[in-house]
Amino acid sequence: MNRTPLPRLLAVAALVASLSACGFHLRNALQLPPDLGPVRVVSVDKYSPLADSLKRSLDQVEGAVEVSTANAAEAIASGVDPTTAGANEGVAVLDILAERWGDTPIAVDQFGRSQEFTLRYATVFVLRGPDGKEVVPQQAIELTRDYLSVPGGSIGTESERELLVKELRREMSAAILRRIDGALSAHGRRQ
Repeated sequence: MNRTPLPRLLAVAALVASLSACGFHLRNALQLPPDLGPVRVVSVDKYSPLADSLKRSLDQVEGAVEVSTANAAEAIASGVDPTTAGANEGVAVLDILAERWGDTPIAVDQFGRSQEFTLRYATVFVLRGPDGKEVVPQQAIELTRDYLSVPGGSIGTESERELLVKELRREMSAAILRRIDGALSAHGRRQ
C-alpha cells in the first residue's frame, strides 16, 4: 500500500497557502484593446531578429489579427513616413527606432588583455495607434549580461556570447510587450 505521509501533504498545503498569501500570481496574457486593431512592426533593420520575435509574439495575442514586419528605411526611400504609415491604413505601428549592441571590458589580466565583458543591448520603441497618435510613448530599454572571454586559446567563449545574444533578444521582446501591456493597463485601454 502506497500512502503519502501526512507531513508531506502538510508541507505542500503550507507552500500553496504561503504563495497565495504573499500575492503571487501568474501574469495574464497580453491583450490589445479592440480599437487598436492589427499591429505592424516597423524596424530600422530590414532583417531585425527582434522585429521577427515581436511579430511572432504579437501573432499569438488576441486582438492583433494581422501582423506584418516592415522596414523603416524602405518606407522612407519610397517617400512614406513610417511614423504615420499606419494612420493611412488603419493599422497600429510598433516602431523599433533603434537597436544597439555593445561590449564593454570590465576586467583585464596582468598583460592588459580583456577577460570579462558586459554585453549591452538597448532598444528604443514607440507604439502608435491607427490614428497616428502615440499609444505608448517613446521608451528605451537596456539589458546587460556579463560574460568571460579568456584571451588565450579559449574555445567556446564566442558561443557563450552568441547564446547571450539570443537570450537578450528574447528578453527584449518580452520586455517590450510588458511595457506595452503596462502602458495600456495604466491608461485603462485594456479590457
